[in-house]
Amino acid sequence: MLLCLFSRLTSISPSVMQKLVHDLRSIILPSYDDLLNRLLRLLSRSISAAALTTLLATFSSLFRHLLVPATEPDLVQRTWKCVCVVLPECNSEVQRAMAEVWGSLLRRLRASRREVAVEVMASDLAGVEDACAWAYVFACKVRPAAYRPENF
Repeated sequence: MLLCLFSRLTSISPSVMQKLVHDLRSIILPSYDDLLNRLLRLLSRSISAAALTTLLATFSSLFRHLLVPATEPDLVQRTWKCVCVVLPECNSEVQRAMAEVWGSLLRRLRASRREVAVEVMASDLAGVEDACAWAYVFACKVRPAAYRPENF
């Protein structure tokens, strides 16, 4: 049910989605670990490109609206440890796509939480070396507008 809800939320206007997720945060957080594990299990399955795109958008929304504003200090670490269990079972394209989602989360986290998240990632790279490298690349990605001469 929650997967369906998040899938539908990704197609709603961002401002409406933010308000809905903010209101639903207190309902979703108690079942976050179960929801995350159910979604992660889908990553290693053979699914269509459209379904994978929706799944990645769901992860992105889930992380953006639940992990970034979360007050629980260990939520990001718990999430990464769950992701690390599943990523080695996925093909390299799926690993890279999920690393992009994780890199986007790293960009959005406050500096202190980002530092802790990076330390957790670096503490155990077994089986997820490439995904970690891609996550760092995507976390450091700068939008093309930043390269315009008038910005210097």
